[in-house]
Amino acid sequence: MTKKVLLLDTAFAAVPIHSWLVAKGMDVWTIGNRASDPLVLAAPARWIEGNYGDANFVASLLSERLFDAVIPGCTDVSMDTFVRLNFHNFYNLSHETDQTLNNKQLFRKTCENLGLPAPRVFSPASLPTAGKIICKPVDSFSGRGVSVFAANDVAARAIAIENARKHSPVGNIICEEFVEGELRSYSAFLKSGRVRVAFSVREGSRYDPFAVDTSYLLDEIDAPERLELRKSVEKLARHLDLCDGLLHVQYIYGNSRIAIVEATRRCPGDLYSMLVEYSTGFPFASNYAAAFVGETVDECPPARRRILRHTVKQTGSSTFNGLEFTNLENIFRIVPVRRLGESMNPLALERTALVFMEYGNNNALEIAYERRLGAR
Repeated sequence: MTKKVLLLDTAFAAVPIHSWLVAKGMDVWTIGNRASDPLVLAAPARWIEGNYGDANFVASLLSERLFDAVIPGCTDVSMDTFVRLNFHNFYNLSHETDQTLNNKQLFRKTCENLGLPAPRVFSPASLPTAGKIICKPVDSFSGRGVSVFAANDVAARAIAIENARKHSPVGNIICEEFVEGELRSYSAFLKSGRVRVAFSVREGSRYDPFAVDTSYLLDEIDAPERLELRKSVEKLARHLDLCDGLLHVQYIYGNSRIAIVEATRRCPGDLYSMLVEYSTGFPFASNYAAAFVGETVDECPPARRRILRHTVKQTGSSTFNGLEFTNLENIFRIVPVRRLGESMNPLALERTALVFMEYGNNNALEIAYERRLGAR
């Protein structure tokens, strides 16, 4: 029998998820409130106009239209709705467990209890007087409301705390040590509480220090921390009794130590899934989606390519009039996320495209990565 599934996303990042579901012969519907999104334009007859962040509305659709499965897309909101639905036909993730992972305060407490490597947390009322502190909302994302300040700067401390509270829906914040080092991610696919396969990615920020825009896959030899991460992820998976599927962790690596920053079970956005697939041949989005629909994914032969993913952002124009590039010989795919003539905020730095570039060796890849971070 054909499975009828609802994908809680219509944006470009969810296209690889949608493509695999359709290729498996499923009756795939999407929900979102932007008629110009790629999955709406690609399959308008299977689009439900509405806010997928409204769990009550989505619950009514499930009962009225008899869906067999629900798949969260690449946003925190879609995962939050999924867990609120309590629709566990194939994927068992409770709201409490999701909150433990995604609420920064709860996650830090869990890391402390399990002895996992993570930044030290301080009470806003009793911060240390030396070093750097990072302050952020416990329930925000994409770098919103995050500030770093010197511990002895009283004025900066007050501004940072107020900024973080302003960006938290419930006004809760967390202050912790600022760990120097590189931001990296560890994407692990779990099977019976063990890591079946995992990928390490180096992530950088050219435009916003708290929002990733440039990244590439690391070879195992360049990520010696992988064994410690594997043990930490499996310990966390056992503690939370996580079902099979993706667990995506971001961490800081520096001075031969790691500090786990956050973890989530949703698929990362900005076509992170395609970065891994282009770099290794592993069908990342397919494996992510398969866990939510009770299916398996055919094995693909491994293929190692040196791929750089970069988000293009532009400012100073009230309309999108096109893209400008240098070093075009390395670009093999451009994914525009704006339409020609679309309105833009001339005072803001807005995302206009994602590009994928291929290099012949690791040295050329690393040089390109550093160059992308160094100049706009």
